[in-house]
Amino acid sequence: MRLRLFDYLSFIVALLVLGAFWVFAYTDAERGNQVSIQAAGRDYIYSLAVDQSFSVEGPLGPTEIEIADGEIRVVASPCRDKICIGAGWVSQSGQWIACLPNRVFVQVQSAAEADVDVQTY
Repeated sequence: MRLRLFDYLSFIVALLVLGAFWVFAYTDAERGNQVSIQAAGRDYIYSLAVDQSFSVEGPLGPTEIEIADGEIRVVASPCRDKICIGAGWVSQSGQWIACLPNRVFVQVQSAAEADVDVQTY
């Protein structure tokens, strides 16, 4: 079995399409500058510029959250599987961490995406 010209062209086009998807997926990510946290029916907004640790209350208990070097992560949670802890650090606008059993949702945003003006909230 021998490859023909069309086989080589198809292979090259497929590589170009995969390369384009990779470029659009990984190079356009904007670093967020604030985080929105939803827990227990309340919304919290924190700046990613200030290193801090805090906890938010959920139905199962407190979820410990840490902000450091412009990134955020869940440090401790009372949920069973600890998937939210395994998510690690997030910092790009649109990235999120969810602790579904404890009903805590963390989402990184840029200031332009925010629904609430932090200074007047």
